[in-house]
Amino acid sequence: MGRLERPLAPDAGPVTAFARELRRLRTAAGSPGYRDMATRAMFSASVLSDAAAGYRLPTLQVALAFAEACGGDRASWERRWHEAARAEGDDGTARPAVKAVQQHQENELRAAEVRAVLPPPSQLPMEAQPLVGRRDLLQRARALTAPSYGEQRAAAPLVISGQVGVGKTAFALRLAHELAVNLPDGQLYANLDPAADGRKDAAGIAGGFLEALGIPTDRIPNDPGQRIGLYRSLLNRRRVLVVLDGVQHERQIRELLIAAPESRIIITSRSRLLGLDGIGRIRLPALDRDESMELLARVLGQDRVGTEPRACLRLADACGDLPLALNLAGRRIAARPEWMLQDSVAELLGDGPDGPGAQRTPGRFLARLQVGDDALSSRLDSAYRLLTPWARLMLRQFAGSDNPPSVDNVVYESTDALAMLVERSAQPVEDLLERLLDAGLLDHSDLPGQYGLTPMARAYALTQPDPTEEDPAAAPAAARAQVPARQSR
Repeated sequence: MGRLERPLAPDAGPVTAFARELRRLRTAAGSPGYRDMATRAMFSASVLSDAAAGYRLPTLQVALAFAEACGGDRASWERRWHEAARAEGDDGTARPAVKAVQQHQENELRAAEVRAVLPPPSQLPMEAQPLVGRRDLLQRARALTAPSYGEQRAAAPLVISGQVGVGKTAFALRLAHELAVNLPDGQLYANLDPAADGRKDAAGIAGGFLEALGIPTDRIPNDPGQRIGLYRSLLNRRRVLVVLDGVQHERQIRELLIAAPESRIIITSRSRLLGLDGIGRIRLPALDRDESMELLARVLGQDRVGTEPRACLRLADACGDLPLALNLAGRRIAARPEWMLQDSVAELLGDGPDGPGAQRTPGRFLARLQVGDDALSSRLDSAYRLLTPWARLMLRQFAGSDNPPSVDNVVYESTDALAMLVERSAQPVEDLLERLLDAGLLDHSDLPGQYGLTPMARAYALTQPDPTEEDPAAAPAAARAQVPARQSR
């Protein structure tokens, strides 16, 4: 039983009448304490008590939260609030800019009260090491996620895509830790990579997030749609950061996305997730050579890299300037400080007795890029397993191309050239190449219609079984139909 209410103001105006109706609703609900109501309404006890004091008309959101905490009908109480606002001489509406500022202030009040009762979740993984390079891209990401107080525009979710090993998660975490400073209501994180354990569907993810945000388990709806709706409502009212890492496809997260005025959502994926509309996008390229050298210096030490720069340049070239490959190789070498750096690189690359590059077995270097439970080949495996037989054949043909690697050790081919290799027409071949790109195994070049294959992905493709030896019947009908025979001219 709650404490006795203070007497209402003596006038009989619309504000007093509205407060009296709120009190009657609370009495009919058994006079729950304001502290109990606060856990359901997500407003503090003092804010709810003031709503029924009759000194001023509460905001619409506070009034609706009060009513719902006492079992009132939301639509009915919204109508009553507008009637009281009109009778008071205010139609309850505001100009767009003023309304946005009012909503921001109200969300700040609500969030501060919630933080006083519940500790905000802090689920972001730590950054393994400072991010190397990416200054321009980080600046662009900051602009895409900038707050928009006083405007109707809300910051859209941001998708960070790129090929396997390009450093999407590291980039996202750097950005997330920066944004978290101004998002005090918590940070939510979910790893959706198939190799990671945990819930994968949108409703399961939303349920875990709701628990982290302090919603009691018995108040989380069983219905998936209602659960996701509650999650989106909380993001709209609080200042929360959400990171969805390793997304495989659009339907995994589509229902979890919201362009909230206060919260921010960051997504990482090998795919560009082109099926999602109304979002921002950044695609990460490989590092440039100077950035690769900087990364190796951080892992191996500046003195060691400065003493033997040629060995480090060879290593960066073999890694295709992919951050993950450089990091794994650097950590393996750093674990043997007694070795000369040149010897460590030669041994890791598998140089033959005749010197660098001689008798090097395809895939040997890739197989050695493993430290503990982290391996580049396992990441490539997860991408390759999702390919159709036609896509695997296209990747194999690309890897076996006679085109020499460019100066950055990437093999580039045009759509037309690859179509001739597989004796198919160009348009469906381009569709397959785009699928390989969204699988994280290719990237675009600077020229239209041209694609690049990194040395790591190329070595992996050459070690896989020949797709032509697979049973054609095992390929889905849709996949077999994707690449029709070349049309006769």
